[in-house]
This record gives sequence, C-alpha cells and structure tokens, in this order.
Amino acid sequence: MSDNTILERNLLALSSRNASLSRKIGEAHSSDILKFVKSQTGLPVPIILKDGKEYFLHSRFDPGKEGERFFQVHSSGGYLVFLGFGAGYHIFPFLKRKDVSNILIIDRDVSLFKTLFSVKDLREILLDPRVHLMVDAEPEQITEYFLSSYFPAITGDLKTLPLQSRLKTEKLYFTRVIALIKELISTLADDYTVQSHFGKKWYRNTLFNLKAAGSSTSTLKPVRKALIAGAGPSLEVQIDELRNLRKGGTLISTDTALPALSAFGIIPDMVISIDCQHITYHHFMGDYPPDVPLILDLASPANLTRISSKLIFFSSGHPLSQYVSNNWRRFPYIDTSGGNVTHSAVSLANLLGAEEIYLFGTDFSYPEGKSYARSTYIYPLFSSREVRTTPLESQFFSFLLRNNNIEKEFTEDFIRYTTKPMISYKRRLEKAFENSPCKIISVPGKGLPVSAIYRKVYNKKERKIYTMIAAGKPLTDWRDFLNSYEKELTSLPKPTEPFVKYFSQLEPHRKDVWLTLLPAAAAFRREIGSVKPGVELLKMVHSWSRETLRCCREAWL
Repeated sequence: MSDNTILERNLLALSSRNASLSRKIGEAHSSDILKFVKSQTGLPVPIILKDGKEYFLHSRFDPGKEGERFFQVHSSGGYLVFLGFGAGYHIFPFLKRKDVSNILIIDRDVSLFKTLFSVKDLREILLDPRVHLMVDAEPEQITEYFLSSYFPAITGDLKTLPLQSRLKTEKLYFTRVIALIKELISTLADDYTVQSHFGKKWYRNTLFNLKAAGSSTSTLKPVRKALIAGAGPSLEVQIDELRNLRKGGTLISTDTALPALSAFGIIPDMVISIDCQHITYHHFMGDYPPDVPLILDLASPANLTRISSKLIFFSSGHPLSQYVSNNWRRFPYIDTSGGNVTHSAVSLANLLGAEEIYLFGTDFSYPEGKSYARSTYIYPLFSSREVRTTPLESQFFSFLLRNNNIEKEFTEDFIRYTTKPMISYKRRLEKAFENSPCKIISVPGKGLPVSAIYRKVYNKKERKIYTMIAAGKPLTDWRDFLNSYEKELTSLPKPTEPFVKYFSQLEPHRKDVWLTLLPAAAAFRREIGSVKPGVELLKMVHSWSRETLRCCREAWL
C-alpha cells in the first residue's frame, strides 16, 4: 500500500468525525523532525528529532507488546484523556474495553500527523465513535469540548493517560494542558458533587414552581448603590454602618440574613434565596415584610412561593432551569455557581446596574466559634431542641465541628475557624469581582478578609443600566409547556452504547432534553451505589422524570 493511499484512508476516516482537522492535516506540509524506524517486530516506530536528540515515542523492540503493558498498568473504563498520540500503540488496547465511554486524544503539530498518517494505518482508532482527536487545540477549544462531552454520571470517572516519551518533546505545551485539565476536573468535580446531592430536588422543585412562575409579573428597578447583607456573625458589629449607608442605597438581604435584620428593626428592599432544600423555609418563619420582593431560583422549594405577593423568579445554571427559560418564558439569569447566596446577591446587584456594592456579614468563617449572626434560623431551631443533656452551647459546638476538615486560625484578639468549602466560596466570590464593572467594598469584620475591588475611577461606559428586571411573556400556559416537555421526553430515542455516539447523533433540541436529566442522574448514582454509569442509569432517571411529571400534574389539578 502506497504512502498516499494510507494517508488518504486515514484522512477519510478522520473526516467522518472531524472534517476540519482532517482538512488541516491534509493541507499541512510533512514534518521534517519526524522519522520512522522499523522495530524488531517489523512495526514502524516514530522518532522525533529535537535539540540534537532523538526521542523514540515507542519501544524500538516490540511497540505492540509495550502498548499492551501500558494497558495492563492503566486499564480503566470511563472517560479517558490521552496526552500524546505517538503511533497509537498504547491506545489500541483500550478500544476493546466496552466500559470506555469516551477517548480524548490531545497532541500538537499537524505536520507530525501529516507524516504519521502517511506511514501507519490508524483507521481502527479514528473510526471508533468514542474517539475525539484534538491537535493544536487552544485552551478554549479543549474547555468547550470537555463541558459538552464529560458527564460524570453517564460517562464515568475521568483518567489522564500521558505518553511520557511524547511529553518530553513538548514540555511547555503539555504542562499547560495538564494544568488546564486539572482546573477543569476540579471545577467539574465540585459541580458534580453538588448535582449528586441536589439534582433531583432541582428537577422536582422547578416543575412544581411552573404555576407560580407563569403568573409572576413583578419587576425590579435599577439601583446605583447596593448593600448586601450576609448572615455571618460580623453583621452584628456592622449594623450601625449598614444603617448609615442605607440612605440612597438598596438593601439586598440574603434569605439567611433576613431574621437578623428583622431583629434589628431593618426591612430590606428585596430578599434573594437560592437554596433548593426545604430547610430554607426556616429563614422565613417570622412575618415576611409586606411588599418586599422575594427573588427565587426556579429550583427553590415550592412552599416559598406562598410567602410574598411579589415573586421574581430567575434562571440559574441548572439544565432544566435553562430549558424552561429558553423554551417557555425568558427569566433573568443570576449566577449561582459560587455555591452561596452572597455570590448570587452580587450577581443580582450587577444585573441591576449597581455602581457600588457594599458587603456585610460575609465572613466565610466562624469568628470566635460563632456560626451565624444572632436571630438567624439556627437560634430558634436549636432552642426548640434544647434539653438538659443537649444545651444550646453543646448544639452550637456540634454544628461547628460537623466538618471533618475544620481549621483553626489565631488572630491577635480571637480564634477563627474555617473550612475548605468556605474558603472555596470566598475565592469564587473574589474571582467574580474581577469581572464586575462596579466598585465593590467588603465592610471589615471578624471574618476572613475578602479581597474586594476598590475602583477609585469609575468608568460609566463599563456599566450597562437595565431599565428593569422582569420575566418575559410566557409563550404558552404552564400546563401546555408541561405537556410539551413530557412529549419531548417520551419521544427521545432509546439510549444505546456507546453514549458518546448516541448523544452526538441527536438533534440539538433532543440533546437539551437529555441534559435536563443529568443532575438527577448524578443524584441517582450517589444514592444507588450499585448502579453503573451509562445507558442503564439514563433509563432509570428517564423513568423517574416521567413519574415526577405525573405527580406534578396531579398536584395542581
């Protein structure tokens, strides 16, 4: 078989999955730093000539056997990321595993692949529907592919498999790729953990909120100066400054801070809540201030919709929430990715066009061993449980130490406790400040210092003032939307293995429907440890979703 024939067959195989990359390789010049020698078994072994050295990418004796040993050492199912292609000897054995859901191969220099494709027949790899090859990809492209293809509940765990001989020839490039993958894995792992705990609640709550969300007509006016009240203990010592700054400002209370503000005789201008758990109702046990807008995530507990006559729903990053906003009624988007309500309150203030944002009670720690400001939900809750053997002090201390990774920090005047999740919340909030076009001031307290941005020169051109914040007009009655969504669920093609092939062949609107179920799939996988990722899990969550729809419809009859 001639070199041109091998090249054409490889390019044709690649074009069936990635036409643009096939075209780039076909148009590239052959590499002048790549050559081949025959191994003792007669197989071609690629060698890269760089900096006066020869780098053999595989064994010059028996590359096939070396690839089998690589497989035996690293044998794994799930989502596999190969760093470095070489001649693919270390990749071939993994194609035999049926529990491999996705194979991503990352490498660089299309000229190397022009030469490689002219020497070795790689169609077995290139035609496998699970394989995706990326050459000279930018970080944004790698990120985009990860986010569109890695669904831990379905694709399984992710494993990185580097071809060390190739990494030595491109140290800087692969160091950057590895750092990017680590960052992506960390972010996705945090997101997946949250999904595994709340995915079913998000789904159920969103469906049960459709009736209230369909009739909500409240609006929010723009603000110039926003005061955000968190529920940290420092709120108690900052309350006088909050009163002083209140003039000419708009006070946005987090749901947790509402009882504390009420105890100080302060009525906020609006309240925001993002927690999907029913314990959130404890923040609203007192009389809710009349005419104060309550801003709710579409996935908030449905019982909160009865609290205020001025409801404003927003869409977050939850897939079903986005689906509802895209296909039924457009809702304002508020960022909940920070994992805490203060982060979302900052997003709301930005959306409302605030030029200045002042943060109160944002401690991200337990200063002096105190969890929350006085009068917040934890005080009446623990008081109701108090008996002689479990006094309040004991309950507060147990609440403080419920985290195994709690850390103690000594300041000049007191002890402060914190946890890794709290530090993560703080860092995410600080990162959000970087993209904020307004001046953000964190009022000093006893908590962890927050690195806010003090902009001495405010550029009004950076700020886009919105005339009002409100939901758009519903396209249909909420019942009709529910019926339409159920029809879309029912008409989904039966999932088949490999999932990556099944999913890639779906029409965009059907992909969107499947995506609405993935957080619930994560919850199923956590709750039922014996269930494996993949098609069977999809079938399980699909059945559950239809039953949930039936319950929702019956509840509103």
